[in-house]
Amino acid sequence: MSPRCRRALGRLLGTVLAVAGAAAAASSCADTADGPLVSEEAVSGEVVTPTAAPPEPRRSDGTAKIGDAQYEFAVACHDRGAGDVVVLGAGDDPVSGGLVELYLEASFVDPYVGLRLADGTLIEPSLDSPLDLYLQDDVIRASAIRFVQDLNLETGEATEVGFGEFEIHCRSYERESPS
Repeated sequence: MSPRCRRALGRLLGTVLAVAGAAAAASSCADTADGPLVSEEAVSGEVVTPTAAPPEPRRSDGTAKIGDAQYEFAVACHDRGAGDVVVLGAGDDPVSGGLVELYLEASFVDPYVGLRLADGTLIEPSLDSPLDLYLQDDVIRASAIRFVQDLNLETGEATEVGFGEFEIHCRSYERESPS
């Protein structure tokens, strides 16, 4: 190192030490007329337990909107590895009040989403339109899905239900595969 750099470094180090020393001196001269900064009272051996229970972790949930109907679900997310997630959920039908079941498979190879209404009606994507699922930060999303019912897998014919979208928040994952 050149003598010029050494002198500059020495001046910088001297300035830093001077500022640190001044701060230490100022804090040692603090007014203690209102009492000591640290209390020296004896600490009792009593153990204090919190009165409120810790907050429960937020559960996984989801929302699906198909046409004018919006469904809310409590879901269980199952991580199958390699980016594949299976989601099983249950919620209430806003029209009939009956149970609605959700099955979603977020897979790169063969994605699927289906809702089974209380009367047994299966609502699923049309075979004519693509189903593009997006998984990011434990949230699965899809939009502009053409949903149908009474789908004939051989001919692709079905009854239109409407366009829809969904969003699933996987806040935790089950360890076992769904049955």
